[in-house]
Amino acid sequence: MRENDNKGNVQGYENYFRFQVDVKYKHKIKDLKIGYRLRYQNKNELGISYEEGDFINQNIRFKISLEYNLKNWRLDPKFSAEIFNRFKESKTNGFNKYRFTLGTDYKFKNFGKLGIFYRFEKELNVDFPDITNILGLKYIYTFKK
Repeated sequence: MRENDNKGNVQGYENYFRFQVDVKYKHKIKDLKIGYRLRYQNKNELGISYEEGDFINQNIRFKISLEYNLKNWRLDPKFSAEIFNRFKESKTNGFNKYRFTLGTDYKFKNFGKLGIFYRFEKELNVDFPDITNILGLKYIYTFKK
């Protein structure tokens, strides 16, 4: 990953290595699909040592998602909520961000799926929290055997 660092004395791009591991579980109650995801995420700046101020950014993220199948309606609503918990060698430990997403998908026969969503994200436990509003468009195509 490359991120633009616009803070501090030296500005420019920083290189990061990131990986994540997920555990998911889904179930269905009538027309309601419920999903749970637990994610471990690790992000570290390349080329900078711990002594030079590099802190490994480690998060545990828990997400719950809901999708309701409306009869005779092609735009089924989807909602998810996610909480981020930073830990270990990070500068700040504990819950540090939450995220809500609301959206829908439209399935095309033999063409894939087109989706739109709105996402709200807010930092926690800081004096001046960053608030992010995202309007997203996605396309998904699944290759079948």
